[in-house]
Amino acid sequence: MADTKETLTLRQLYQLGAAAKGRISRLYLHWTAGHYGQAFDGYHLNIDSDGQLYKTCAALTSRKSHTYRRNTGSVGIALCCAYNATCSAAGQVNFGPEPPTAAQIEKAAQVIAVLTLALGLAVDFGTVTTHAEAACMDGYGFGSGDSDMRWDLLLLPDHPVSDALRPGGVVLRGKAEWYRGLYLQHRAQAHT
Repeated sequence: MADTKETLTLRQLYQLGAAAKGRISRLYLHWTAGHYGQAFDGYHLNIDSDGQLYKTCAALTSRKSHTYRRNTGSVGIALCCAYNATCSAAGQVNFGPEPPTAAQIEKAAQVIAVLTLALGLAVDFGTVTTHAEAACMDGYGFGSGDSDMRWDLLLLPDHPVSDALRPGGVVLRGKAEWYRGLYLQHRAQAHT
């Protein structure tokens, strides 16, 4: 758990990202597998059930242990949720009593949009990856049989479009692209 957590606005997040530009090349998306309201120091940013954003680092360049063998030059972002979540061998997901909320999913997409703009990164699989996707690439993801399997954000509902579960990385990157477009449009209008 986090010893200290500080609330953070998207404007403050942009400034934090701009200060790390050129030194961060990846964003990794997680859930804590803990309770709502429970932030963890292993991630740079934690998003609570109501969408409140917290930072648990002095700078985004602080080294955190969030993604096996992928921590250097990366930012760990976690949704505070998924206590007692399970995934069957057939890929049936039970998010447990504290599932990812719509507010968390939307805030995560906003965080991705803001950080990629501040860091000068694209929103694509090469720069924005869920822990489930990274674990699959590294041999300890869903279907690997690894006793330490990770499947954070393997699937997510694509609200408000659909209640159906879709690949979590696809959902978050798609929403982040939409928010990014809004931010760029707003920025362009502010300068005219």
